[in-house]
Amino acid sequence: MTFSPFDSPIYGALYGDKEVGALFTDSAEVRALLLVEGVLAKAQGDLGLIPLDSALYIHCASMECQVDPAGLAIGMATDGNPVPALVAAFAKAMEAPEHAKYIHFEVDAQDVIDTALSLRLRQYIRLIEAQIAALSSENLQLSSQMLTAIKPDLLVARTATGKVSSALAIGLKLGIVTPATPNARHAVAKLTFALAAITTALAESGQGAAPTVVATMAQYNARQSNLLQQALLEKTGVGLALERMTLAQVCIATAVALRHAQP
Repeated sequence: MTFSPFDSPIYGALYGDKEVGALFTDSAEVRALLLVEGVLAKAQGDLGLIPLDSALYIHCASMECQVDPAGLAIGMATDGNPVPALVAAFAKAMEAPEHAKYIHFEVDAQDVIDTALSLRLRQYIRLIEAQIAALSSENLQLSSQMLTAIKPDLLVARTATGKVSSALAIGLKLGIVTPATPNARHAVAKLTFALAAITTALAESGQGAAPTVVATMAQYNARQSNLLQQALLEKTGVGLALERMTLAQVCIATAVALRHAQP
């Protein structure tokens, strides 16, 4: 057995979802981070903050260069986040130091991580909204409205400020952060609360051929969502670590419940 039945060769057919699971792999995270760095550089170049030729080179390279996720492990352990190691690996892969020095120019690493997460969560929400639309439960439709309501707070470009922030949001087709937008940790906690409500509604509806699996996912999500609500009271590092350990599993559990609830 693996660390989680969600990706287990034995249990994965029952408790897993390959399409959703693919969004939460290390490779998917690295690809999203590179995309953010590339679009950010282009936005900064267009605004004259970095040389335009370097900006365009970085943007193009972000879509072509390959960065091995395993190569970021030591940097993650040292820095507490993978971005510094990613930037170093990306710069090396570019083989153009005159341009690479402008990667990640004057931005916060956690903002880049949160913006990249927004890109993956946008894909995830599209997938589960399609599954929800195929079901007729009134309680489920009411619960799914919570998901719709949090998207403006969740699917935003959190990197940089002012004109750069707006340009980045436009480039990534994400929302723009406003003074009323909650921070990323609160937005993710809201997401897990909405997903817990959705799986609870599924369990109560009794739809599908595997109600025990649906009920199991509902109980799992309720507990994990409560954990993340409590994590908001912890120090920033602790809450973020708990989010890393929990978010993907809640997202997959919801997709599993929706799949098993289909008629």
